[in-house]
Amino acid sequence: MKQYSVFAQRILLLSVAFLATAGATADTLRSLILTSPGVYHNYALQTPTLAAGIAEHLNIHFDVSLADTARWKTTDFSEGYDVLIYNLCMADETDPGLIANMRRQTEELGTPTVVLHCSMHSFRDTDLWWPMLGLQSRAHEPETALLQQHAGDHPVLTGIPAQWTLAADELYVNLSFSGQPLLVSRALDGSTQVTAWLHEAGVARVFGTTLGHSNSTVADTSYQRLIANGILHVTGNLGADGLPAPELAAVINTDGVIDTLSAPEGVAFLGADGQRCAFRRMGLAIGPCYVGCALHPFKWNAAADACRRECESGLPASAELIAACLPGN
Repeated sequence: MKQYSVFAQRILLLSVAFLATAGATADTLRSLILTSPGVYHNYALQTPTLAAGIAEHLNIHFDVSLADTARWKTTDFSEGYDVLIYNLCMADETDPGLIANMRRQTEELGTPTVVLHCSMHSFRDTDLWWPMLGLQSRAHEPETALLQQHAGDHPVLTGIPAQWTLAADELYVNLSFSGQPLLVSRALDGSTQVTAWLHEAGVARVFGTTLGHSNSTVADTSYQRLIANGILHVTGNLGADGLPAPELAAVINTDGVIDTLSAPEGVAFLGADGQRCAFRRMGLAIGPCYVGCALHPFKWNAAADACRRECESGLPASAELIAACLPGN
């Protein structure tokens, strides 16, 4: 993991623009990764890990846009890119204007799109986001080893074992589904849940997977191959044999595939230390609500739940707690 630790530090520097000379050509796919500072996921580590792993399978370069909601809401941020990759976690966000413009990039402007893990739980308190994804979910089972099985035959599954177990991940509970399943997994209640799929959103293709919670999943070579194949499919570059065209063959030096990182002033990845800080602050803030309402002698069941919700409504916003844990604060 040491090599990724070093690379993760590079991505934290806004001056990574010098990497833009690392060799992108006319035959290189251009991708924009939209991501978050990372409270429940170490995006500081996962972003470069995933980018390098994808580049081992196709010729692609990445720009990274970190928590830039103003840009995502007010601009055609997909312009100049062959594919968008959403690897973010914005569960509490409900802004309809933001959601509408993000969907517009795919459904109206036709930019092929890949959606990963917590992107499905983003905007989950609305019904405005999931129709573009093809799968709706609001909850997941506890992190555990997850056995994946093919749901059918498709070139996107080339190189993916028919029986594939991830060491640690979360199984997202499907509420609605309107896509073409690729992978499925068995839930604790015995039901079958889709974990990877294809979808048509307006005039563009979408590939999605609910997998990708842990660092071990993101570093898994089969997971990286799955995402690479999904990118090739949505961009129309995946052959029937599951391989890219020769001109999109994998790059040699995957250390230089992230060209730029952009973020609003004062915003950065939390990293592992920031995650621990945020969890500690959130626990200290929320804990009294759970303990006080659970132990209240006259509040049971629904009354205890209502007590907790009322208590939580007076707490500092999660964004405020997270901001206090950003590097330098």
